[in-house]
Amino acid sequence: MNQVLLVLRNDKMAQAIAGACHDRGAQAVRQDSLQAALEALSAQDGPPFGALILDLAEFGTKSDKKINQALSEISARAKVLGLGSGYDLRSVTSFYRSGLSDYLSLPLDPIELTRSLNKVLGSLAQAPEAPAGPARPPRPASPPPAGLGPLSSIVGQDPGLLEVFRIVEKVAATDSTVMVHGESGTGKELVARAIHQASPRSGRPMIPVNCGAIPEELLETELFGHEKGAFTNAIRDRVGRFEMADGGTIFLDEIGDMSPKLQVKLLRVIQEHEFERVGGDRTISVDIRIITATHVDLSQAVGDGRFREDLYYRLNVIPLTIPPLRDRPGDVPLLIDFFLGRLREARGSRVTGVSDEARALMSAYRWPGNVRELENLMERMVILADGPILTRHDLPQRLLLEVEGGPRPPAGPVPGPGPGPDFSRLAERLGPPPPPSPQAGGRLPPAELVSLDVDRDLLGLIGPLMEFPESGVDLLAAMGQFEDRLIRGALAASKGVKNQAARYLGLNRSTFFEKLKKRGLE
Repeated sequence: MNQVLLVLRNDKMAQAIAGACHDRGAQAVRQDSLQAALEALSAQDGPPFGALILDLAEFGTKSDKKINQALSEISARAKVLGLGSGYDLRSVTSFYRSGLSDYLSLPLDPIELTRSLNKVLGSLAQAPEAPAGPARPPRPASPPPAGLGPLSSIVGQDPGLLEVFRIVEKVAATDSTVMVHGESGTGKELVARAIHQASPRSGRPMIPVNCGAIPEELLETELFGHEKGAFTNAIRDRVGRFEMADGGTIFLDEIGDMSPKLQVKLLRVIQEHEFERVGGDRTISVDIRIITATHVDLSQAVGDGRFREDLYYRLNVIPLTIPPLRDRPGDVPLLIDFFLGRLREARGSRVTGVSDEARALMSAYRWPGNVRELENLMERMVILADGPILTRHDLPQRLLLEVEGGPRPPAGPVPGPGPGPDFSRLAERLGPPPPPSPQAGGRLPPAELVSLDVDRDLLGLIGPLMEFPESGVDLLAAMGQFEDRLIRGALAASKGVKNQAARYLGLNRSTFFEKLKKRGLE
């Protein structure tokens, strides 16, 4: 088992990291001080240590130069995973250049800890012996995500995304107002959090507000708070989001949905850094950084008179545009692996990978919901998967239709009945159908339907749709019977191969198996 040195003062954190190391095949040896850890690394007769995990505060200095000198010496003997708080992006970047393998902000995020340990400890694992026989060429490893430190949760290597990383690195240490542009689901809030975490304000809170999700009449008091008695049911003073963010960052998402009245008040906060609560006359001063986001074209909104021009220029000091996922298909495999690893860690799933065919189909899809759609789809597939590898059969039908072509479901209301399909040639080839069973009232019962060949099954399914007794029909019961006939017909057409039957019906394999179980056909 690989040996890892651990230098942490916090007992609970040390126990958690030691347990996580053990789960990854490494034994964590805790030391009381950095000096003791350095002596263990230098010992000639002791066990070899492949990595050192420590709080950067153990260096006893905030000087980047001194920390970089120490990291350069230590990283020559072991990989170093540093934990810390209060370091800006420029400092962390210099630590990486001096040999730091990875950096985690405190307090620890469990997901980020998992990613870092996999990165640092994974490189220490010994490769298994190759089996006898001809060597199989290894599959090329996916390149690592481009983000470092606070940007590590933003996965991708597309040039457009790398440009976002470059700008974030420059603006994080400043207090400049940033506006993040991008479609819904591209990760605008992640970028805002990366800016905050890499800034000198990281020790203070970042307060997010979705301006489009809060009714206009409530948004003012949500942002600025209110005094007791300001309106009905205002039974006590309330602190607004701007006060909560004092010393930190406020993130105003969907800023384009803000009403003109609030735009005026926001403009004053940006200019003067002060405001009054609703119903109050006391001026409150705040020290905040403002980051906004929008999925609409605010310049067009300004031209239409829906957004104040002076406010737009105040907010759009540093514009950042996140490219949609359809414009960076090369990032899809990276995101697949990222979300799969996170889901396995969070849910203990036995799904271990995604087939090459499924990866290719997902990379070719346009992802109208962007990264959020991909994340939700991965969660759905991991939960419903029947095997350890996700394949094309786990992908939703809409994705396959989008990528491979074919009929698409109607976008609007279902149209009324039109001329039916022409089955004359098929009927001529088959000849007359067999006589119906008398006990079924002139209809083919499911048991007889299964015994037919493929083409007769399809014809037998059509007839019941057009039979209407004088007394009318029970629509729900009729639809249930028709679904039952379709399922049995698909089983017959596939010669009992259930995966093929599911494809005939356009169903996910798990959904089809649930329907079989409900009917006792599994």
